[in-house]
Amino acid sequence: MESDPKHPPDPYKPHADDDEPPDLECAICFCQFNNIFNTPKVLECKHTFCLECLARMNVKSTQPNTIQCALCRAYTPLPDLGLPKLANDSTVLSYLPTAMQHVYSIRFNRSKGKLQVKRVPSSAPALTQTISQSLDVGNPAGEEGERGSARERSVLNTILRAPLCKAFIMSSVAIITVIFIIVIIFIKINGKF
Repeated sequence: MESDPKHPPDPYKPHADDDEPPDLECAICFCQFNNIFNTPKVLECKHTFCLECLARMNVKSTQPNTIQCALCRAYTPLPDLGLPKLANDSTVLSYLPTAMQHVYSIRFNRSKGKLQVKRVPSSAPALTQTISQSLDVGNPAGEEGERGSARERSVLNTILRAPLCKAFIMSSVAIITVIFIIVIIFIKINGKF
């Protein structure tokens, strides 16, 4: 197979004539794909990433209706129903364990920066019982400063209003006592007392 000089082969995609299985981990976070938050989603450029990474990218993007590929920088318009409705990479899904080949319905709330499992079927394997039903993917672009400073003020107010911890008081007294004893010993050794 000769390479076209105008369109060099994509180093991130296996060649069509390779019999190797596809990469089963996201090229961004290196987590293994699954059927919940790390569902393999394929972009128009044919690169595959997990839903969680795409959600984190979308939340930070100033263009909420498109997603830019982390590898080739091509843009993919998002479906009308949002990011979770991007096409699943069926080839990658076929290599996952049988119990993980059914993709769960996920909702993405960009304004809150959350991915949520809509519903878990009663026939769901025990695996999904241990997985969180929602995932925080960050603050939307442009709202970080406001949310961050409000969060910092809230934490600072909580610390300032909280009573001092007994351990902190006892540690402080012990340190002051040790310093006082060292000063006394130093003065006695130098004979100025």
